[in-house]
Formats: sequence, C-alpha cells, structure tokens
Amino acid sequence: MRALSSTIRSASFATLSAILAASCLSMSADDSPGGSNGSGSGDGTGGVEIDLDASTSDLPPTPGCGDGILTEDEACDDGNLDDGDGCAGNCRVLERGWSCPTPGQPCIRVARCGDGFPSFPELCDDGNTNAGDGCSATCKIEVGFKCEGEPSVCTPTTCGDGVLEGAESCEDTDILPFDGCSTLCQAEPNCAAGACTSECGDGLVLGEECDDGNNNAGDGCSATCTIEAGYECSVPQPGAFMTVPAIFRDFRQGGDFGVEGSTTPTQGMVQSQLDADRKPVWVAGGGVTSQASFAQWYRDVPDTNSINVGSMILWDNGSGAYVNRAGENGERVQQVETIECVCGTTDQPDHDADGNPIPCTSCYYDNDTSTPQCDPPVTNDCSPGGRCDGYTECIIDGNSYKARIENVIAEWDGNPLFFPVDSDPFTPESERQAALFAPGYGNDWAETPGTHNFHFTSEIRYWFQYSASETYVLDFTGDDDVWVFINGTLVADVGGIHSPVNAHLTLRGGAVTTTYTTSESGGAVPTLNVTLNLQDGAVYEIAVFHAERHVTVSSFKLTLDGFATSRSECRPVCGDGIVGLGEECDDGINDGGYGECGPGCLLGSYCGDGVVDEGEECDDGNNLDGDDCGSGCRNLYVY
Repeated sequence: MRALSSTIRSASFATLSAILAASCLSMSADDSPGGSNGSGSGDGTGGVEIDLDASTSDLPPTPGCGDGILTEDEACDDGNLDDGDGCAGNCRVLERGWSCPTPGQPCIRVARCGDGFPSFPELCDDGNTNAGDGCSATCKIEVGFKCEGEPSVCTPTTCGDGVLEGAESCEDTDILPFDGCSTLCQAEPNCAAGACTSECGDGLVLGEECDDGNNNAGDGCSATCTIEAGYECSVPQPGAFMTVPAIFRDFRQGGDFGVEGSTTPTQGMVQSQLDADRKPVWVAGGGVTSQASFAQWYRDVPDTNSINVGSMILWDNGSGAYVNRAGENGERVQQVETIECVCGTTDQPDHDADGNPIPCTSCYYDNDTSTPQCDPPVTNDCSPGGRCDGYTECIIDGNSYKARIENVIAEWDGNPLFFPVDSDPFTPESERQAALFAPGYGNDWAETPGTHNFHFTSEIRYWFQYSASETYVLDFTGDDDVWVFINGTLVADVGGIHSPVNAHLTLRGGAVTTTYTTSESGGAVPTLNVTLNLQDGAVYEIAVFHAERHVTVSSFKLTLDGFATSRSECRPVCGDGIVGLGEECDDGINDGGYGECGPGCLLGSYCGDGVVDEGEECDDGNNLDGDDCGSGCRNLYVY
C-alpha cells in the first residue's frame, strides 16, 4: 500500500528491521515478507511496502548520505550531513525553502511568494500576492497588520492597546498623532528642541543608510536602519499622492466660534513662536474671548471640543507639487459649460449601410439616390470638428435632433466645501447650516444642498529634510484663521474671520517670504519676511493651524512643493546570489534549468510546482514529506 508519508520499499528484511527498531517504527502483520502488501522490489530477495506512521525526517541517514551521489533511498545529497542547508542531515528530506537540483552541489534558496508557505526571506505568506490584506505582494507584513501561521493568517493590529506587534514600530496606548507615535503606531520624529531627531523606524532617512518606516529585519532595511545584504534602498518621491496626518477638533457654536468678521484678515493675533507644547499662543484681536479660550482650539478638552483623528491626501498636481482636492480620488473642482446643437430633423436623417436612420444626422439632399447614405454628407455642428462633435446625449425635440455636450472650461485645486467634521455628532443638527460656494471656484457664493458643521479647527503637521540648495514652496487658501510655522517660527499669518485668502510662501537659503492675495476687496495684506536658522541636512517640522469659526463659506487648499519626502524603498539585487523579498531565487548566475534560478530571479520547473518533470516520480505541488508524494518528488527506498 502507499505510505502516508513516503513510499518505502524493502530490499532486505533484516536491514529494514534494524532501521525500524532504531526509529521506533511499528510493522503490521500484513507487512511481513510475502504478506498481502508484499512486492518484489529492491535486491530481489522479496520486499514489502511499509505504511509509516512517522515522517522520513525521523529516519537515520541513508548508508551513502553525504557522498554527493543521489541514490533511490535519498531525496537529495549535497555532499554533507548538515541540517539547515537545504538537504536534511539524513538525505531523506528536501528542506522547505530550498532546491537541490545537482547532487554533490550546495542547494539554493527559493521563495515562492503566494504559495502559502513562508520561506526565508519572506516575512509572511498568505497564499496570494494581493496587496492590502496584511501580507504584501512581496510577502512583507503591511502597516496595520500582524501575520502568523502557515499559510499566514493576517489580522489587523490595534494601535493604542499597549502591545507592540506586527508592523508597529511604536506603541503609546493612544491613537493620536504628533506625540511621537502616529495613528498607525509608526514612529514620528521628535521636534521638541528645534531640529527634529529621527529614530530608526520613523520613515525619515537622517544619519541612516535607510529607513523604511518599521523596525523589521529581513525586508531590505534592518532593525537598525542599515541596508541588508542583497538589497539596494532609495528614497523615492511619494508618487500619485502623499498623506499628511491631521487632527480636526469639533466645537459647538459660542464663545470664539460663530462671531462676525470682515473681509480682511487680522495679522499679529498669535506670537511668532510656538509654546513648549508646540501650539500657537494668542496675543490679541480676532474676536477671541481670552488666552484660555484660544488655548482650547488645538488641545483636547472634554465637553468643549471633540477630537477627530484624520489626514489630508495631497495629490500630484503634475508639476512636482502636491495639493488637496475636493474629490475622493483626486478629482478637481470643475466648471462645466453645456452646449446644445441642432443636428437635423427626424424625417430627414442620414442612414447607415443597412438603411437604418442615424440619430443626430441630417440628409437634406442626396446626389446618389441608389445608396441609403447621404451623398455627400451634410456638415453641421455634430459633424467631426463641429461644436458638438463627440456629444454625450442626443434628444428629440419635436421633429428635430438636438445634441448636448458638456465642456470643462475651468478646473481648480483645493476644496471650496471643506467640512471634515460633518459626521461628528458632537455638534447638534440645529447648529448646522447651508454652505455657500467659496469665491474663486467659478460659482461664487452659490448655495449648495444640505447643511454642514462649520465650527472646527485643523492641526496639520509634516516633516521634511532641509537642503540649503533647494527651493521650497507652500501655497494655501483658507478661511478663517490660518497660521503656518516652520521649526516653531511663524512664517504665514492669516488670522481672524475673513473671506478666503491666498498665501504664497517661498523658503530658499533659510529665508522665507510670504505674500498674500485676497478674493474680496478690503485692502492688501502686508508681505511677511522671516529668516530661519536652519541647518543643512536637518529635519524640521511644518505645522499648519487652521480654524473655521464663521458660517456660509469653508474653503481650504494646501500645496507643498519640495517639502515632499518618503520612506526608503528597498529592492533586491537580482544576480548577487542572495534571495531577497520579491525574488523567487538568486543563484548568482540565473541561467535557468530544472530546479535552478532563471532570468529575472524567477524559478522555472522545480519540485513542488505540481508538474511531474523528467527525473521526478511524482509532484503534488508542495514538496513535503508525510503525504502521497515524498520529499524531493521521489518515493524513497530503504536499504
């Protein structure tokens, strides 16, 4: 009968009995020579097939194990008796995560991401190569998850529970950002004393070879932020978008919120430096009740405000800068013009080759009545090149065909309807009001449907590595109060309740110049010039503080150009002889062959691919002992 682990046939009953005794294996009555399960294999003395209760890994070494010659009692033979190098010390098991194609030669590491069996250097393997399910397409544990088992079962981690696990690089028992540990339990730089100090795992490369935002070893960037063997690491730009962490605090109407304002902003409302908590300090004006009431704007005060932890997604604007937009997928605000064209009558349309009428066409005369098509075709607004060429809708109005087309005549970045706390029940429905379309977006002061929560503050922080040779640009449009600080120093000052104001900030060589334009009349806003004492190569914090305290309009636009940074991205080096995440194999040559590594560090045919190749007795797709097809895709004999 076929063995449960590997089929083992006897050539000598005396030899087999000794092996069984040494291995504490049992033999049934029907397994005796000449029994019902007997077979004539081996040395011809009369053999049997043994139903094993133990894996072949429990058997002693084969008689020739380690001589580099593959015999029928061996799954592999790499010329030694060592475990852990691909071929087990008894030569009866081809170890997981290895291929041993050539007897007498060292085995090579292999890793098939998506096969459900985590093999070095994989950090997980959940049986697929889908991203977003906890185990990435290269078998790396994703942020927000932990993975265990074989195949890996990935479950979300709970940031703030005090247990450091999975891809978390910190745990401080809360989910608030800006305190050293982010909402996703990723380390943040410490900027309390000016230039930020960057620790390994915060995603900022500062005095480190790499930093991929975690403290995991084996993914290219080590737990001490050094580049691991077999990888190369770089710091790319964010790509299509970047995410900026934010805290939005909801307030009820009253006190500092809901007061009247003007079209001109109030400058000088706050001190030029942040306080010890890195919060702005009120000086005077702007309709603020007191320093105590202002101190609540950007601090968590139960029953006074409600905290909403979130983020702002900034989209690539096509010029290297990143800006927030109104659409969830980066869609811009559009002004659309609808054009309607008359394209013929229903009683005289053109016809196709089968004589069927073609909507939105006309055929007022025809030089060739023998064909159903209009000849020559009549040119009108719907013809190629006409005003309604490419129309989206054709309607019948009386006996006329009319085509309609919508043309985008203008687009804007930013969000003219900025209401990040609309879903917070802290503010009662009675305080929510209809919003007007912010001026500057093509539909100035038009009323929009629904009601919104107007009274809230925004706290946004971001970190960047300063280079004295670079130019950095920050643009924003905001109402009401907006203040921007770099390294704790005020560099943009648009306080008070006012109509939307545009600010343009340029940082070059440590000097900041900020200019303003307003959408409404009310006087020019003075330019702000600030000199910052920044150290070349150091990391600094940008902090943006915003407040929406008045009704009817809430708009906000933030654009970062040059400030964008990203964590290290580490990729394996194919051809260096080291298998890295994302590679199936790498033997340094990668010229292909059975069980060997091919071009692109991909495996061709091999034991465990489910296809019985030449030299294999079987292949059930797993290369495991203990099932119907033995380790090494061979049914082994015992001598």
